[in-house]
Amino acid sequence: MKKKISKLLAATALMGTLGMSVVACSDNNSANKTKQSSVKKTAKDKASDTKNTVRKSQIKLSQTEAINKFDKKYSNKDLKEIDLKLDGSKYIYEITGFDKDKEYEMIINAINGKEVKSSSKKLDLDERLQKGLDLDKIISRNQASEIAEKEVKNSTAKEWTLKMDKDKAIWDVTVESGTSKHEVEIDAISKKVIKSEKDD
Repeated sequence: MKKKISKLLAATALMGTLGMSVVACSDNNSANKTKQSSVKKTAKDKASDTKNTVRKSQIKLSQTEAINKFDKKYSNKDLKEIDLKLDGSKYIYEITGFDKDKEYEMIINAINGKEVKSSSKKLDLDERLQKGLDLDKIISRNQASEIAEKEVKNSTAKEWTLKMDKDKAIWDVTVESGTSKHEVEIDAISKKVIKSEKDD
């Protein structure tokens, strides 16, 4: 009788140990899966960051150099707008200037500095009273990027527009955070965020 009881106790103990092992293995597997998914996510984020860095590294031409190219072709013009944006997978500058009669536009490749296209058109009557950008008073593109990236957490500045809007100099910065895009509008003199909204 004692032998039967001790055998029964041994069998119960063995079953308990096996059960605990199965639970432990199960916990380890789920922990491993969680760890793997977080590693995958991190790798994806890194790939996205690398892509943004690679794109930004394509910008070989500074804003000043781009403006100088515009000035060389269209001298003594007031500047209305300076865009630095992606055209497909390449960055381009799109610079718009004006005088009392016409508006002038020039597109420049931001990688090699070559002119892509230029054109001019007659100003409308209501456009003849517009003011040009005063580049000595405005913050730099890097400063605008920092402000926009601070406004939208974990974001990277991707495209920039410096423009005159109702006699006020504005930086319009597009930032990316994960899969979403945000537009951040900044007063180019006071550095204040005027508007921040998510793109649909």
